[in-house]
Amino acid sequence: MNYFLLSTTAFVGAIYSLSSSAAELTGVDLRFITDSNPAKAEFDRDIEATSSVLGRVTGNLFARTISNSEDVGSGFSVNGSASFEHNADIEALGESRYRLGASWFREKKKSAGMPFFRIGLGLSYIDSETQRRDGTAIDALASVNFQPTNFFDTTLGVQAAVSDAETRVFDTSKATLFTTANFSPTPKLVLRTGLRYVLGDEVSTATPTTNIVNNAEIIEPDEAFGGASAERFAYLINANSAIFEAGIGYGISGNVQANLIYRFVSTQADGDISYERSIVEFTLGVDL
Repeated sequence: MNYFLLSTTAFVGAIYSLSSSAAELTGVDLRFITDSNPAKAEFDRDIEATSSVLGRVTGNLFARTISNSEDVGSGFSVNGSASFEHNADIEALGESRYRLGASWFREKKKSAGMPFFRIGLGLSYIDSETQRRDGTAIDALASVNFQPTNFFDTTLGVQAAVSDAETRVFDTSKATLFTTANFSPTPKLVLRTGLRYVLGDEVSTATPTTNIVNNAEIIEPDEAFGGASAERFAYLINANSAIFEAGIGYGISGNVQANLIYRFVSTQADGDISYERSIVEFTLGVDL
């Protein structure tokens, strides 16, 4: 975890060098992840499950209230995060990720359902264990949250993301439509569910077939899974994915939370190429 410690130190230094009066750390979390198909492969011969651990620190660089009247509240903030993920089964899939984001929000306090609007823009740098995956990513998000009661809320949104990697096969453009719902039967317990639909580029790693060669935009050896010597190649293809998620969150104390999330991914790509993937994440988070 030395890389994570270095990343954390660099991130904290960046925060305080930018604005010591406005900046503050806001959270630290540790995430344990199991993935049934990280290669996003179609056939059993290319599918291998992995587990990983991810540590992340987040911070607020700048925040400003624009309006705080009885009817409307709005504001602007700039935040950042640094994370390191270690894959216990395929070390080459590990990465460090650094993100800087800005967001604007507006809340209509007296409207039915209390809608909360948010628009965000983010820039990330990915430093992967495999150089092909190194690169930058830009994402933009717009969402509206409704809270008709104090124990239920739902969010609708859209997100666009573009990545520029060291090699063409990992350059992707995606659009995501999503909806989530949270139900809190008790103050400490939250039941979560969500549905996402992703359109755009997908990167899978497999032993190439004629169908893959005919439909992929580009194919390159993927060293994380053994590369050309193991006949494992990453390929870029147009695809649509439906992602269902369900989970539970529990407040251990005033600022410590535990969350368990299950995600099921079903992807359909050009040439009738398809795959399924199950992801389980357990997160311990501390709000600072």
